[in-house]
Amino acid sequence: MAIVQRLGILSCMKDWKASCRHDTVLITGDGHCLIKDVKEFKSWEIPHDIYCVNRSLLYFQGPVQHWAAIDAEESAWFAQYTSQCVEAEGGVTRHTLGTVPFGFDVFWGVPKDADPDNEAVIWAGNTGYFAVLTALAMGYERIILAGMPLDRTPHWYEPENEEGPNWIGATYTQWMDFKMKVLGADKVRSMSGYSAFILGQAKP
Repeated sequence: MAIVQRLGILSCMKDWKASCRHDTVLITGDGHCLIKDVKEFKSWEIPHDIYCVNRSLLYFQGPVQHWAAIDAEESAWFAQYTSQCVEAEGGVTRHTLGTVPFGFDVFWGVPKDADPDNEAVIWAGNTGYFAVLTALAMGYERIILAGMPLDRTPHWYEPENEEGPNWIGATYTQWMDFKMKVLGADKVRSMSGYSAFILGQAKP
C-alpha cells in the first residue's frame, strides 16, 4: 500500500490564500522541544507565517495564520472556540482532513488519482505530516518544523517524567518516503529530533 504523498482541497469556507503572507512557514507540533525550537528559530529573525498543529496553538500569544487537526470530530470544539484568542488579521485558517459540519475552514482529502499504481493509499500519519503536505500545497517555499522530534519525550505541556507518544513504524516510513519521493521535500527542514535526522537540520 502507498502512503499519502499529496492532498487536495475538498471544500473551502474562506479565502485561505489571504493567510499565506510569507514564503517561509513555521509548523509547530506538541513535542517537548517546542519552546526551545521556537525560541531558536525566532532568534534568526526570518519573516514567517505560523502554522500550529493541535495544542501548540496555545503556546503562542501573538498572531497565528494556520491551525490543523486531523481528528476533526474530536477537535471541532477546540477549533470553534480556542483559536479565537490568537487570531491574526483575517482570522486563523483552520485545516482538517475530511469534512465536519463546523469548526474548520479548509477541508483536505486524498485525490482519487493520488497513486494509481498501488492497490490502496493509506493515511499513516500524524497531524504534523498533514500540515507539511498542506503547506506545500499552499505554495510555501520554506517549511520549518518545530516541536516535532518524533521521539518518546512528553508533550510540551506535560511534566518531563510523562511518557510521550508511541509512534508506529509506519510513521517513520512515511517521513522517509516523503523525503525520498515527494516533489518539494527539499523545502522542508526540522529544528530537532528524528525529524531533523530524516529531513535535514534547519539552519538560518
